[in-house]
Amino acid sequence: AEAERLGIADRLHLPGFLSDPHLTVGHFDIFALSSDSEQFPISLVEAMAAGLPVVSTDVGDVAEMVCAANAPLISSDERVFQDGLSALVADPALRRAIGEANRICAIRDFDEKPMIEAYAKLYGDPVEHPLL
Repeated sequence: AEAERLGIADRLHLPGFLSDPHLTVGHFDIFALSSDSEQFPISLVEAMAAGLPVVSTDVGDVAEMVCAANAPLISSDERVFQDGLSALVADPALRRAIGEANRICAIRDFDEKPMIEAYAKLYGDPVEHPLL
C-alpha cells in the first residue's frame, strides 16, 4: 500500500525467500535490510558483492561491514532509513558510487581467501599460544 501511495509500486519488487539469491540480487538497485536482529548477514555480503548500495537498520555487524560511503545509511532511526531509501531512489549516480564502493569492500574484506586467513589467525594464534 505504501509503494502504491508513493507511486513506485511498478518499480518495487519484494521477492521474499529465494533459493538461489546470487542469481537475482544483482538485478536490484538497492538492498534494504530492516531486520530487528542480525549478526553477520550473508545476504548483505551478497548484495555488496553485487554492487548494491545498502539501507539498513543498525544491527549486528552491518555498520562495520559496509563501505565508509554507505555508513550514513545504516541507522536504527526509521527516518534515516526512509530518507536513505528516498535519496538512493532519486539519485542513480549515488546508487552506483556507493554500490561500487561496497563491491570493492566485499571483495577485499569478505572474499573466501581473506576470510579463511582471518579465521585461521583468529583461531590459530590462541591454539599455538595458549594462555595456560
